[in-house]
Amino acid sequence: MIRAGLLLLLLGGTSVRAADDIKIWSEKVAGSDLPFAVVEAVVDAPPARVWELVSHCNNYVRTMPRIVESKELAREGSDLAFTTTCRVVADLPFPLSDLTSVSKAVHVVEPDQLYMRKFSFVAGDYEINEGAWLLLAFDGGRKTKVNYRLRAKPKFPLPDAMLASFQQQALPDLIKRLRELTAVPASPPKP
Repeated sequence: MIRAGLLLLLLGGTSVRAADDIKIWSEKVAGSDLPFAVVEAVVDAPPARVWELVSHCNNYVRTMPRIVESKELAREGSDLAFTTTCRVVADLPFPLSDLTSVSKAVHVVEPDQLYMRKFSFVAGDYEINEGAWLLLAFDGGRKTKVNYRLRAKPKFPLPDAMLASFQQQALPDLIKRLRELTAVPASPPKP
């Protein structure tokens, strides 16, 4: 059953930018200057297909933009509720060093309805690195409403302009990548 509190937590906020039907915004966090950056869009694929991309961090090097290394270190639980520990290396533009993160993620699945991956920082090059994926069945289950939120602060100072660039470019790029990877190839014309 989809819990209203979970949906309010993960879907709240006010859109500040929309392009290609991709909405991005930030949400304040009580007691912190670092907000969540949030992106939301519809992907033209069933939730289970999108889930295959976001629930397997081993494949992030192939499926997620700007990831140069990814490895699942541990997985415990069933197909409907499990926990993973992942090591991911994100590529930052020159002259900045790449950022490594080890995170623990809780996964919850309500087949064909809701898929959630909520991750928290364990170790690495960040002070804060937390977020969540929420995938909801949309349009009778033929499409997926994707909501991704991230709150990350590396251990070194990062200019505000770079953080703004991330929110304005990297988050939409993430949705575009999901759309590319889940697109059904067009059938060749019949002779």
